Amino acid sequence: MQARLNIVPLRPNVIPPADGRWSVEATTSLPNSHVPLDGIIGANGVLPGGSKYGLRDLYRRVTARRNGIQRAKFAGANDARLLYDALEQLKCTGVIEYTGEFGAEVTTFVPFAFWLKAQGLLRGKRVVTYGGMRPYYYFLDEDELVEKLDIRDYLPPRKRRWPSNSTWHATRQPWHVMPDYRSRYRDQGLAFAKPLLFVQNKFCVEASRGPINYVPLHELEALFERTAGLFDVVYSRPRALPRAAEYTVDMNEDCSYPDLPLARRFGHVTSLEDLCAENNKPYNLTKLEILSKCHLFVAVQGGGANLLANFGQSLLLVLHYYGHEYPHAYKLGPYKYLATPAPVLMLARRHSQFERGVQVFTSIRPGSGRLWIDRGSIRTLSHLRF
Repeated sequence: MQARLNIVPLRPNVIPPADGRWSVEATTSLPNSHVPLDGIIGANGVLPGGSKYGLRDLYRRVTARRNGIQRAKFAGANDARLLYDALEQLKCTGVIEYTGEFGAEVTTFVPFAFWLKAQGLLRGKRVVTYGGMRPYYYFLDEDELVEKLDIRDYLPPRKRRWPSNSTWHATRQPWHVMPDYRSRYRDQGLAFAKPLLFVQNKFCVEASRGPINYVPLHELEALFERTAGLFDVVYSRPRALPRAAEYTVDMNEDCSYPDLPLARRFGHVTSLEDLCAENNKPYNLTKLEILSKCHLFVAVQGGGANLLANFGQSLLLVLHYYGHEYPHAYKLGPYKYLATPAPVLMLARRHSQFERGVQVFTSIRPGSGRLWIDRGSIRTLSHLRF
């Protein structure tokens, strides 16, 4: 029996040219070897040719639940007390403050602040966070947000004074409500003539051992070469920026990496950090405007990948060699509930898996205002789906 595709209309992720056509030859017609991507990443998306989850994916789900459920239960047991303490502190002091790295803020603290605002609990109160974070808290009134000049540093979960405070352990809770950044920012900022692919990388010391989770140069080069003429690519590897960029970087020990000269060789690739530094653009606002127009993401484990979990109706490939996010955060935690629908997540834990995941992206073609994926890549997508 032929598999049924539930096609959900998907707002185009770019502003088309005046003639309404993508500026690539593949737009006029596509062979039967391709199927619409929005039938997979939409709200009711299924993989053609089978059920929503295959045997391998079912095994991964069961394993993730077994490995992560005790950790989540332990963290959840403290949520009621942390919620009570946070509300009492807010009532007594009029202030709730975030301290810590970027990734935990966008997965645990911003949703809590949004819930407080929706419940009317921030009238006459203030949220304190790091400089440049205003675009992430657009829902707060001007007098409800204070941006401090402190430098970000890691804060252990046991010292965090708000509920569901760890990306590694958090589960869906009533006080975790994420603002819709896509709806807020997709109609402003830069326009792109082609569909957009966002690549999030890093190259810094991790676990006191050196760089662990990063996209190697030869994979970057292959990705850039294969997307030329088909996509506009925005490449990001966060670093310290001029004050005009309004950006507070995590306290990481960055290592020298020759990725920017590589990216600058390709005309269709834009470095987000170069764009902001050279044009005095506010970093966080510019990034949100770009992400809101994008439905294709390639990332490495870390705070940058955590942010991408907020952008649903998308395909997300994450390279994860090391980190406490595995397995809970990806399978049962924030990556599954921050956006509705959640991104379709492909998780690569080995280099060979990442190579196969990249091939899925390079098989995608734009056509008739939509994105189409090669049928032959759907099997790989199913195997890597987490």
